[in-house]
Amino acid sequence: MIDQYLLRYFLAVAETGNFSRAARSVAVTQPTLSAGIAKLERELGARLFDRDRQRVALTPAGSRFLVRARRIAAEYEHALVELAQPSEPSLLRVGVLNTIPTHLIGRALAQHRAQGGETLELLDGSERDLAERLERGRIDVALTVIRPHHARYQPEVLSRERYMMVLPPDHPLAGQREVLAEQLAQDRMALRRHCEALPEINRFFTQRGVRPRFVLKTTSDERVLSVIRNGAGVGMMPEGFADGSVRFVAVRDFELTREIGMLHAGGAPASPFLEILRRCYRG
Repeated sequence: MIDQYLLRYFLAVAETGNFSRAARSVAVTQPTLSAGIAKLERELGARLFDRDRQRVALTPAGSRFLVRARRIAAEYEHALVELAQPSEPSLLRVGVLNTIPTHLIGRALAQHRAQGGETLELLDGSERDLAERLERGRIDVALTVIRPHHARYQPEVLSRERYMMVLPPDHPLAGQREVLAEQLAQDRMALRRHCEALPEINRFFTQRGVRPRFVLKTTSDERVLSVIRNGAGVGMMPEGFADGSVRFVAVRDFELTREIGMLHAGGAPASPFLEILRRCYRG
């Protein structure tokens, strides 16, 4: 392995054609430079320069080595420039449950963008999809519903949300604090087909003799809210979706809640975005 300073000596002599000028260009004495060239020739096992009182010329071996030496020096300088550049921001891969309110994620992203310093990669998915990706190391954190079997993922609960009836602002029951399932029997429902609580909701209404008529069946929470906001139906959603444009009213005897939080595959990473999520949920 050739020392970098020997390459500098060699290139200086090759470019100036003179040991004295070469020594000055690399800021060493001429004896030091001469000793370095001699050492390089010993390491390579070849004479690199023909020397006389008039000039210094490259030997055939020196000419061949010059091509390599210039390439090595250029790569070395390129490496120094790269190392001097600021390092790439760390990448955080976050899986987001597809029933997390869009407005909450949007608010967190806006705050994160203003703060900077971290690269995000967000992935929407179902509970099962996020758990599988976390298990395989394809995401670092999952923002999802917390279940008892998630203990091995070091769950961090951020919020507990009730499932509530969502009514248009001008609905006759919109001003009530609580409604009965039977009072909604004549309303048409906007059904969230991807809702993790759908079996429990269906069972609750069926047990009370209420078989809803549907105005919409979708996996889009925004579409459900739009239908309700415009008075075309009612729906059942976690209270985290409340945005002031519709009315969230409790349903008597329906006590179902969900815990939203973060699952970490290998311990909670230090992350500005995760801190923002914590503040968004905890106020």
